[in-house]
Amino acid sequence: MVKRRTLTQAKVLATANQLIEANGLNGLTIRDLAVALDVRPQSIYNYVDSLSDLLDQVGLQFVQGVSDRLTEQLNNASKEEKLMVFAQEFRDACKRHVGLAPLLLSLTDSVKSPKTQKALIKLYQDMFRPLQLDDSSRVENTLYRSTLFGFIIQEIGGFFTLSPAELDTRFTQVMQLAIDQENVK
Repeated sequence: MVKRRTLTQAKVLATANQLIEANGLNGLTIRDLAVALDVRPQSIYNYVDSLSDLLDQVGLQFVQGVSDRLTEQLNNASKEEKLMVFAQEFRDACKRHVGLAPLLLSLTDSVKSPKTQKALIKLYQDMFRPLQLDDSSRVENTLYRSTLFGFIIQEIGGFFTLSPAELDTRFTQVMQLAIDQENVK
């Protein structure tokens, strides 16, 4: 009797996420994914065109999740609250998916993910436009984005020696400084 496989797009993406979290972006291969799913590597290509396409699909799924959580949280918040909510949610998402964070923060040139990058830019534009933060010529806009990304990169990179509670407090303080500068006009 032939064993019937029940491979699905969702299973491929979920397993790819697990492998990325365990081995990092550069540790994911189609062959390793096939082994983890107990299928032939050729079977993976029924769901993705290439490794880059796989990473794009995983990245898009991540961005959509962040976008959905932000939409829920931002409905009745003031401008200042929205900026802090965005910062906290983005940080939390990167901490939950440390293996995928380099892709989302564009820290790797070895993996191209054009759809993920386009989705992230759209997320930022959708978030920043109503808050008048989409004009990149304003120094305050750059400060906010740089502060957020810089903190996350340092945190994920292990540069801080603070306890988790102290790190949360530090993050809130640093982001509040950037938000306060945005409000000085």
